[in-house]
Amino acid sequence: MRFKDLTSKQISYAKEVYYNKDLSWDERMGILQKLFEKCERTTRKWLITLGIVTNQKKDSEDSEQYEEAKKKTHDKTKKRFLITWAQNNTPVHKPFFDNMKAYAEFIDADIHVIAGRYKNPTSVFSDYAHDYWVDDVLPFLDANRHDIHKYVSVMSDVKIQPTAVNPLSGLEGMSGINSCVFGSPRVHLKVIAAMEGHKPKIMMTTGSVTKKNYTDSKVGKKGEFHHTLGFVIVEISSEDKFFARQVTAKQNGSFCDLIFEVKDGDVEEIDRVAAAVLGDIHLHNIDKDVIDTTVDFLDRIKPKHTILHDLFDGWSISHWHTKNPIKLYQKQLDGSDSLKKEISQMVDWLEDMRRYNLVIVRSNHDDFVDRWVVNSDWKKNIINSVEYMEYAKVLLQGEAPNGIIPYVINKNFNDIKTLSRTDSYIVKGWELGAHGDYGQNGSRGSIGQFRRLNTKVVTAHSHTPARQDGALTVGTTTKLKMDYNEGGPSTWLHSHVIIHENGKAQHIIIIGGEFTTLI
Repeated sequence: MRFKDLTSKQISYAKEVYYNKDLSWDERMGILQKLFEKCERTTRKWLITLGIVTNQKKDSEDSEQYEEAKKKTHDKTKKRFLITWAQNNTPVHKPFFDNMKAYAEFIDADIHVIAGRYKNPTSVFSDYAHDYWVDDVLPFLDANRHDIHKYVSVMSDVKIQPTAVNPLSGLEGMSGINSCVFGSPRVHLKVIAAMEGHKPKIMMTTGSVTKKNYTDSKVGKKGEFHHTLGFVIVEISSEDKFFARQVTAKQNGSFCDLIFEVKDGDVEEIDRVAAAVLGDIHLHNIDKDVIDTTVDFLDRIKPKHTILHDLFDGWSISHWHTKNPIKLYQKQLDGSDSLKKEISQMVDWLEDMRRYNLVIVRSNHDDFVDRWVVNSDWKKNIINSVEYMEYAKVLLQGEAPNGIIPYVINKNFNDIKTLSRTDSYIVKGWELGAHGDYGQNGSRGSIGQFRRLNTKVVTAHSHTPARQDGALTVGTTTKLKMDYNEGGPSTWLHSHVIIHENGKAQHIIIIGGEFTTLI
C-alpha cells in the first residue's frame, strides 16, 4: 500500500485503533501494521504524517508510568534479584524476557526493569506525543534507588544515555562504598579500588530487555552494534556477603548462567562449558581456599579448555628481591629461594590439574626464569647454580623457543598445551591466547586497547576483573595482598571467566571463598 492510496475510512479506523486504550501498545501496532502493510517504523511515520500522532512532546518524568516507576520498591523477602534495562517506546525481546521471568521463578528472584530513555534528537521516536514503556515491563518498571543489601545498590534513578561509550564513567563515587548496578544496553564491569579491610566495590551495567532501536547516525549505529540482551543477577548470601554476575543472551533469547541454561521458558542444568579462563595463578602465592572452590566448580562444569595465566610465580628468583637483603634472608630461612623446589611444585600441581584440559598462556611471570638466566650472575646465587647452568644451556642450544617454563611443561607432559607470545587460541570466537601485558605496537596492555580489537578477547595480568563490551579481563587466584601491592587501596579480586557452549562469557567473582548460593 502507498500512503497516497489511504482512504478516509482507513484513516478513521487507524485513528480509532491508535486511541483504543483497551488494547496494549503491541496489539495496536500489530493491527496498524497489517492495515498499512508496512513495518513498525514506517507505520509510526505514517501516523505522524496523518496527524494521529503529533509532534507535541511530554517528558517521561511527567508520565504516569514513570511516576509509578519512581515509587518502585524491592521485595525485602527475596534473596535474589534480576536487574535489566528497557528503552522507552520500544518493544521487549519477548523470548528473552519470557526466559528471564522463567529463571526468576526458578530461583525465586525479584525482577527489576530499569526505565531507560533514548534522548537522541534525530531519532524518529522523538516525534511521538509522549514517552511510554510497553505493557510487558510495567509490573517491573523501576526508576527508584534501592539498597538491596548492606553493600549493594541498584541505581535505577540514574539515566545513562544508551549510546554512551563508557556508561560507568564518572559514576564511581555515586553509591558510596556500595557495589552498584546501573541500567544500560551495554555490558560493562569495573572494580573500584578499596582500602584494606573494606568490602570490594564492583560496578556493573545490565544489558537490555528491549529490542534494538537506534537512529541511522554514527552514534546510533555504534549503540546498535554494542546493544546486548542481558541482566545482572545479585544474590544475597548473608548480612555481609553478596554475589553478582552478568548474564548475556543469544539473539533467540536463550541464555546460560553458571550450570543452568534457560531456553523456550524451560530451565535445565548443563554439564559442560566450552572454556574456563582462570584468574592469574602465581602458584607460590595461590589462595588455597579460592583454588579449592575453583576446582570443585571445574569438576561440575567440565570445561573443554582450561586457560591458565601466570602459572609460575618466580618467587625463588624474583628480580624484585635482588636488592632487598632482608627478603633474601627470609627466603633462605624458609627455603623459598630454591628454583628447583618451585619448579617441582609447579610440575606436581599440573599433574593434579591436567584432567581439566590445560592450556598455558605465555605470561610475564613465566618470563622470570629466562630473564634471570640472561641478567643474573650464577656465582651470586649458588643455591640455584645447577638450574642456571641447565637452563642457560637449553636457551643457548635453542631448545626452548617459547621460554623455559613451556620447555619444562612440555618435557613433563604431552597433553598440556603451551602457547608462545604470538600464538592465538580461539574458543567459540573468543581470543584466549593473550596474557594482557603487551598492548598494541609494544605498549602496555589495557582493556581499553583490547576492546578495539577485531575479535572478542579474554585477557589477564591486572588481577582485576573488568569488562568493556567484548573485552573481558579475569582477576586473580592469588592472595589479595602480596609484597608488591601492600599498603594501599586495591582493585584485586578473585575472579575467573567461563565461556558457555552458546558462545557467551560471564565473570565468576569469588567473595570469601564462595561465588553463588545456587550450587
